[in-house]
Amino acid sequence: MQKDIIYIDVEDDITAVIGKVKAATHKIVAVVPPKHVGMLQSAVNLRLLARVAEQQGKRLVLITGNAALRGLAASAAIPVAKTLQSKPEIPEAVTIDTNDDDEIIDGAALPIGEHAASVDSAAKAIAAKDAAAQSVIAAGAVGAAGVAAKKPRSTPMVPLVKGPIKVPDFSNFRNKLGLLIGGGVLLLALLVWAIVFAPTARIIVTARTSNVPITAKVTLAPDSKTDQAAGTLQSTVKQIKKDLSIPYAATGTKDIGDQATGRVSFSTDSIGKLGYTIPAGTTVTANTGATFTTDANVTFSISNYRDNSVTVTATDRGTKSNGVTGSVTGLPAGVYGKFTAATAGGTDKTVPVTTAGDIQAARDKAASQNSDADMKKQLTEQFGGDYVVIDTSYNADLGGLTASPAVDQQAPEGKGTLTGTATYTLVAVSRAEIGKFTDAVLAAQLKGKPNQRVYDNGAKEANFTGVTGDKTKTTANLAANAQVGPQIDDSALKEYAKGKRYGDIQSYVNAVQGVDSTDIKFSPFWVSSAPNDTKRITVEFKLNAK
Repeated sequence: MQKDIIYIDVEDDITAVIGKVKAATHKIVAVVPPKHVGMLQSAVNLRLLARVAEQQGKRLVLITGNAALRGLAASAAIPVAKTLQSKPEIPEAVTIDTNDDDEIIDGAALPIGEHAASVDSAAKAIAAKDAAAQSVIAAGAVGAAGVAAKKPRSTPMVPLVKGPIKVPDFSNFRNKLGLLIGGGVLLLALLVWAIVFAPTARIIVTARTSNVPITAKVTLAPDSKTDQAAGTLQSTVKQIKKDLSIPYAATGTKDIGDQATGRVSFSTDSIGKLGYTIPAGTTVTANTGATFTTDANVTFSISNYRDNSVTVTATDRGTKSNGVTGSVTGLPAGVYGKFTAATAGGTDKTVPVTTAGDIQAARDKAASQNSDADMKKQLTEQFGGDYVVIDTSYNADLGGLTASPAVDQQAPEGKGTLTGTATYTLVAVSRAEIGKFTDAVLAAQLKGKPNQRVYDNGAKEANFTGVTGDKTKTTANLAANAQVGPQIDDSALKEYAKGKRYGDIQSYVNAVQGVDSTDIKFSPFWVSSAPNDTKRITVEFKLNAK
């Protein structure tokens, strides 16, 4: 529910506060007094505020944590809340128990100006003065001094309790007790941690090892399993596909004009040519040098050996083959031919066309936009650091790109586009797969040598040379350098070291043939022996290769 909040200044008198209450627009009015409560130290003023709020149809809430002010609010039946968000409630009236004695309480020494203990005894006097206070409210011009003049006379002195009443501070006692218990629990937890969980031991063994070179010719394929006996290593292929669209200019030209046509009459003067056929597509040459081909077969018979005509079409396009007349050559002996009329219909028209060079230039442009170095870097990053990348396996496949228009095809407006998907691939082998292969090689070499063990199978520094093939199947030479040394069982060493001191552990390890030195690091600084938990003991090896 919404409310108005009235903040009271130290200088405000009761008339100003009453005016603010009347001016409030919401039903609930929260009054926030200053640190020094000022004129609200008066029970009369509080009752006046309560009466005004009631007459205005408003509900008054006092926002304070001051115990004395809460007591005065109780006498005026005004709800009190500690904060603006707290639930308001009417506090209980505060009373002071006293013993009969000659001493009296000095009202000026109390926390607030009015006698808090005499609130109830002054209630009747306040009621008698309500009518006079109402006139003050109506006038709205009387200051705090005028209101103060209408306060009831000082209430009778009440007996003072002999000596100060000292009440034990149980809250402070509980706090101290809680701190003491918490400190004890913390100390106990610290001791448990220091004795049980904190101690660790790191055993560092410097072993004398021998280099074991490993070389093998292997076949790399993504669909094969790593098998040392078969000489195969499972490879991994990474691929990037990119849709490309490369525009290019068509630099070729092509004459697409119409070909001239005409009609040639063939004849023979040899009786032996009867039944002879001039096949369709026979080329004849005019006296101008223009060439034409026959459009149909011509067969001589007794009825047409003097005039056997057929249509011909110019070999070349354009107007240069128009207007041709006269005889033609290129016929067998005894066969003659001549145009029956001048040829016509040839037209000149040249258009741009795509050339093979145009397409190659577009492919070169596509390659420059996606350089091999850049694509290889992107592919290599996909593998991560635990792979040996076969650099020579990189392939940029632009075969999926096609030109439109194709070679020797007309290019509208002299332009074409090379479009399609380019595929970039790279092959690599994980070091884990290489390790499987070299482990198998070393296992075969150390068979029957129980006092030797592998400290480094060489997979971390392995490399390939002589790579040939493609992404589906690659042949290469594997080269690695392994380290073999004395057999030390990590688990047995940890079990022995439990609870042992520096010298005992060192002597135990140094007794193994092939161990050059042993160092033990205890932590934290107060620890002088290995913990009894093997999980808190680690074994490290330093290799002293020869």
